[in-house]
Amino acid sequence: MSFSVLLNNDNQTDLLYMSKQRKPRGVSASPEGLKLLKDAKASGIYDEGKSLTFDRLAERANEISDRTVKRFFKGKPVDLDSAIAIIKALNLKPEDVLFSEESLLSESIEQIQAKDTGDSERAGEFIKGIETGLSKFEKRKEASLEAMEWLKANQKALSQEAAEAALRKHYEQNQNNVDTDYSGDIEVFSKEIRKYLKLIYFCLDVRSWDLMDRAIKELKIPVNRDLQLYVDALDFIKNQKVSIRFAPEEAKYLTLCLNYLIKIIPIRC
Repeated sequence: MSFSVLLNNDNQTDLLYMSKQRKPRGVSASPEGLKLLKDAKASGIYDEGKSLTFDRLAERANEISDRTVKRFFKGKPVDLDSAIAIIKALNLKPEDVLFSEESLLSESIEQIQAKDTGDSERAGEFIKGIETGLSKFEKRKEASLEAMEWLKANQKALSQEAAEAALRKHYEQNQNNVDTDYSGDIEVFSKEIRKYLKLIYFCLDVRSWDLMDRAIKELKIPVNRDLQLYVDALDFIKNQKVSIRFAPEEAKYLTLCLNYLIKIIPIRC
């Protein structure tokens, strides 16, 4: 299904363009992963007892270029297939070498909140790591795909309930408006929340976290009201719907997407 069909809003052309223009991001080793790589290379032996040089490691890793190997060992991003080939050539596990999604989420939020780092750098490490996880998404167990399809099938109902819960909380906290009838606003707000859910689904479907980050940064999704309302609505979906419907591992990437939006909306928008 195309991105334009999934979003079905005024920004669909811009978002589709972003999707087509997106270039795949590389992946890099975590600090702990770099140490594992260097230790494994230092102790590695090539044919006839020779030490394991970058050239020889490149040959062992499906004959990728030694330049790529050196780049990876410097902590620079390389494409996922090359990274995995290098890691396996040293008898290591990708999950032990590459960044984990959870740690990158926490680090990304801290970087974004810091004042001494540029926007592109703040979210870069998280995006880079999450791409690694999303690239493996289609290989995950059936329950993970079930969570994604559940989101797609229940977007309207989830958005309706989340909008109502967020607006009710907002009006209850503003005593001056306690008697205000906000029922008419629920339908409008629920349509806005649905666009966020469609964005999450599409990013999971095409395994592109970068697209979500750019949609937020370039305001391709609704920010027409108090930002806390969007946060409260998405938090409701995460805690009152997803966490009850699925076990943590089953909805891992769906929860990560919701967490990212919840943390980033007040900062980026």
